[in-house]
Amino acid sequence: MSKSKKEYILEKALDLFADRGYEATPTSLIAKEADVSEGLIFKHYSNKANLLEEVIKAGYRRITDKSKGLAMEKDPQKLINSVLDMPQRLVEEERNFWRMQFRLVDEEIAQKHHNRYTHSVMQKLVQAFKELGYNDPEMESEVLMLLVEGLWRLFVTNGDEEHCRKMVALIKSKYARQ
Repeated sequence: MSKSKKEYILEKALDLFADRGYEATPTSLIAKEADVSEGLIFKHYSNKANLLEEVIKAGYRRITDKSKGLAMEKDPQKLINSVLDMPQRLVEEERNFWRMQFRLVDEEIAQKHHNRYTHSVMQKLVQAFKELGYNDPEMESEVLMLLVEGLWRLFVTNGDEEHCRKMVALIKSKYARQ
């Protein structure tokens, strides 16, 4: 099935925002790369900020779809391990999206959608830590999510996959049932 022009614009915008950054990417370049008129971009998205928001929303929809198994996991230890595996898996599957997010880390629109996604993960972690008998499940969840954020950044910026895998294994060993 071929992509619509609207989908192709989103794809090219994502690639360019990841490579050049949002501010350094004019809509004229997106139009050229997508082989559409700049007017068509504005017809679909009104302005560049709306285009960015749609790129971010589309990315989180894809990531949410790929993370559905996480919501179904009943074993608390497996859930924790899955959350720790998430940064590497999602960066491998959506590298340009995460590269763009890394560039936009301080932008309100990126934070809003990222927080919405991580909130649901956080709720599952709190429940998992409760089931495992941790004294402060909320704090444990916050610490784990800080580690996940760090791993995500590491996977986006570091090409040494073996080192990254070792770090994940070390963190998993610290959360393994005693």
